[in-house]
Amino acid sequence: MHVRPLQLIPQWCGDETLYSWAARMHRIVGFSVKDTGRLLFGASHAYKEWATSTRFAHFGAATNKHLGNTKSILLQRTVLAAYYPFLRHEQREEFDRCAQTNLRTPWLTRFGMRASTLDKVEMRWCQCCIQNDLANDAMPRWRLPHQLPGAWWCVEHDLHLNKLNPGKAEWVTPLNTTPTSRPLLNNECILALRNLSTLAGSLVGKERVNLVGIKRAVLSRLRDMGLVTSIKPVSSETLQKWFVLTHLAEAVKQVEPSIQSVIERPWIYETLLKRRASHPLLWMMLWVAAFEGFSTQDVIRGFHEPDAMLIWQDDGQGQLWIEKDFQADEKVQAIVKNSKTIKSAALQLKVSVATVRRYMKEAQCSPEHVRETNRRQNRKDAALSEIASLINERHDVTKTDVHLQCKGSVSWLKRWEPELLASIMAKIPEFRDRQCELPLIYA
Repeated sequence: MHVRPLQLIPQWCGDETLYSWAARMHRIVGFSVKDTGRLLFGASHAYKEWATSTRFAHFGAATNKHLGNTKSILLQRTVLAAYYPFLRHEQREEFDRCAQTNLRTPWLTRFGMRASTLDKVEMRWCQCCIQNDLANDAMPRWRLPHQLPGAWWCVEHDLHLNKLNPGKAEWVTPLNTTPTSRPLLNNECILALRNLSTLAGSLVGKERVNLVGIKRAVLSRLRDMGLVTSIKPVSSETLQKWFVLTHLAEAVKQVEPSIQSVIERPWIYETLLKRRASHPLLWMMLWVAAFEGFSTQDVIRGFHEPDAMLIWQDDGQGQLWIEKDFQADEKVQAIVKNSKTIKSAALQLKVSVATVRRYMKEAQCSPEHVRETNRRQNRKDAALSEIASLINERHDVTKTDVHLQCKGSVSWLKRWEPELLASIMAKIPEFRDRQCELPLIYA
């Protein structure tokens, strides 16, 4: 389908969202709501996609990519900026592939946990921010930091954000919306909301967060508060009772009562100890609540550098939590790696032999696991070196030659690294001509 390029392409205005730019463009071109959607995104219903668009191929062609590529727009101008840092490695690779191919992708459903009740269909704005826009002779815009999950407070003006549930067929701007009533909050609740909103805004532009480190730091903090012990099991009821009494819980109850049903569940226990992925908002709420009383700067720095928040006990017990893909503290790992026996490691750590065997083995840093990992890496390096040497020595080498002369290496890679072997084989050119078709002989 032919896409008509735009003759006028306004630049981004501050920290506005993609939807805000489209709403501003709608007033510039003067088209109808649906015609603007077709012009910018190739769909008449594009005004409904306020969080992000699924039609970046059309948008890129219409703007000739003067506003950036798909990934940069998604991570700098949409709410996906708050979800991307929490994605697993394979999810980020899939995200990057979808962004490069420009295929029509349901971004929020696939990468943003759209089915969660924590994702509200609403847009937020600050009255003072809008007045500043008007004072600067600019069109009021939707600011990205206000749209992120957990951003219920304007950090710049220290005000509660107004909310709008988009429902009409229009490209709406904050100018023609009605302010909502302000909740009555004490100073501690305001600080909690300010920390949460600042933390949400700090995710924009981040590649990833260290969830393992965050989990360790939170557990260490909860242990210092006397809410958990150095061994399992953990009481979900105790954690839930603690959170209800925090200033953040009191503030959330007033500014966003719709998620009350979610936080009344044992969500802290599930976030810390269950293996399924948790919503970014839950991680941020848990972090802000755990470090109540800290300055905003320390809360934000600690979230992105969680190891700086750890205060271990002298006996190292806080380092022995078991989690999926958990790697223990580097000092503990070094002791276990370098110890000839489990007993010697236990003596250095000042814990029992049973503790080392039970916890460190499941934490994937037992001596047996280390040796097995090292052996496998050495075998992999040897196999790659053998195949690479053959390819470098003979420029006319074929895939058959590799299979015959490096049989052991090929067999090992086929079992343990099949994708790596396939990528190596794909780089070897084909020297044989394709088989000719058999001639037809007519009687």
